[in-house]
Amino acid sequence: MTAPTSRERRAGDACPGVSRPFVAVDGSIVRLRPAAQPVRLEALSGLMDIVAGQTDPAIQLTSRGALQLRGLPDPLTPRIRDAIRATGLVPSATHELVRNVVASPLSGLDGAGHCDLRPVTRALDTALRADPDLAHLGGRFLFVLDDGRGDVLGESFDLGVIATGPGRCVVLAGGTSRGWEVPLAAAVPRLVALAHEFVERTGGDESVWHVSELAEPLGPEPTALVDLPPAPERPLGAVGEHVVVAVPLGLLRPDHLAALARVTDRVLVTPWRSLVVENAAAARPELEGAGLATHTGSPWTRLHACTGLPGCARSALDTRALARELAPVLPGGHLPVHVSGCERRCGTPATAYVDVLAPTSVDAALRQIRDSSPPRHDQETP
Repeated sequence: MTAPTSRERRAGDACPGVSRPFVAVDGSIVRLRPAAQPVRLEALSGLMDIVAGQTDPAIQLTSRGALQLRGLPDPLTPRIRDAIRATGLVPSATHELVRNVVASPLSGLDGAGHCDLRPVTRALDTALRADPDLAHLGGRFLFVLDDGRGDVLGESFDLGVIATGPGRCVVLAGGTSRGWEVPLAAAVPRLVALAHEFVERTGGDESVWHVSELAEPLGPEPTALVDLPPAPERPLGAVGEHVVVAVPLGLLRPDHLAALARVTDRVLVTPWRSLVVENAAAARPELEGAGLATHTGSPWTRLHACTGLPGCARSALDTRALARELAPVLPGGHLPVHVSGCERRCGTPATAYVDVLAPTSVDAALRQIRDSSPPRHDQETP
């Protein structure tokens, strides 16, 4: 077992978007940010059409609830840019990189939490896109909206909201538990004001990514201290009349999409590489039959992998192909198992995990799992 490792920070923000792809060894990478709002299956099908000619076509789900395409041409062609924009997933060319919003995925659906945050989520996205100055926020700046259940507030957020009761919330900054109690209706204006202050204080310095990196705290003197609730178990399977499905390795594949399209016209992407499918609990067997995970005993709730070959030149193997072979024989356990293609260990979990480093075969991976040692306390991977 091990704890996450750290990597050297870039001088500036290089998070990819349609207007600014990131070039990897297998081509251009583009990230699309739904801003914690439902995504139409029609839009996902449009994205899948773009990568359909690849050897292993898939849409990646990220740990911030975003969608990612990789292996695209470098430079990105106008035809592909137009096809991506035609999906409706880039509603603002100027603000696409700043729509980093994570919200309680089941808010308003399961009766938990203090309120339905969906109207707040929509209002925040609208406010961000309407403000020219906020286009200067970096692609790593994160807004987190928690309806009080504590499911997403554990993220390393820059600005956040936690509901404390019907119509009440506390706005937080810099990942701390101290902030400002305001009516829920005032949450978005307060978030926008704080975001403005961050842009002004950084003055265009792209090496400052987060509120916690400012020399002085953001905003006025805090007026409230929140007792953060313990994070609940991540939802999976039937939740009332809805269902949450985990996507193996965070790779949404054509067969997954086909099954989803038979039961719904939209999904909500969670920050845990899973999807919320409304009013589809009865379709759980069909979705599981298509390869999506719907129960806690699935190996895909624990098994992770870095990009690996062919997407990463540093990798010694195709980590995802090996993970698919490993899944049926994965030993039981509670910790995540992460397959890395090199010693950089990219994409490792933020908690302790079982470290499987560059295994030459499934048998070698199983030996590493059996021989895993107690965790060491390295720095967290960004």
